[in-house]
Amino acid sequence: MSSIEEQLEVLTVGMARQVASWLPVVTPERYVAFLDMMYHYTRRSGDRLRLAAERATLPELKAFFAELAGDEQSHYLLAKADLAAFGREPSSDTPREVADFHAFWEGIGPERQLAFLGALRVLEGVARHLGGEARQGLGRLGLERTKARFILVHLDVDLEHGARAQALCAALGAGHPEPLLEGARRAADFWVAIHRAALAGEARP
Repeated sequence: MSSIEEQLEVLTVGMARQVASWLPVVTPERYVAFLDMMYHYTRRSGDRLRLAAERATLPELKAFFAELAGDEQSHYLLAKADLAAFGREPSSDTPREVADFHAFWEGIGPERQLAFLGALRVLEGVARHLGGEARQGLGRLGLERTKARFILVHLDVDLEHGARAQALCAALGAGHPEPLLEGARRAADFWVAIHRAALAGEARP
């Protein structure tokens, strides 16, 4: 049996490879759809992380989630600004893929608080494996920075968040691997579904 960290890394690499496979054929219109999806996906990031902090009983997790809540609170405004650079406004309805992810997150109870950490380990860690391909994709579309702020900011800040989540997984996960891995697996599935709908135009089955 591979180690917990190896299993988490396999999930994270798989997420990156799946999205990287769609990037070479992304059109400007699909990129706009991606920005709209990211607006909805990140609009409640602060709320989700505050919920995780409220439900966490381990002090190190409570502090980590609360700090990330502050860092992530306004990231949806980056997606909104990028959309505005295209002359577009965010759509009014929350996509089903995002609503499904919210329901998963809100269903994690205090007794399974490590599922929050497992989810963050893969969600914040994927940028480390996707940065080069994402920047190439932006270059292929010929996008100026004012239309790419959301991606460029996340490629940087997620590196630190991912490293910290990875360290916490190593420190806390050995005794409770099941909720950690379940949270990571389910978050990976939701994240891929969100990006599939946005980048490839394929709805979650």
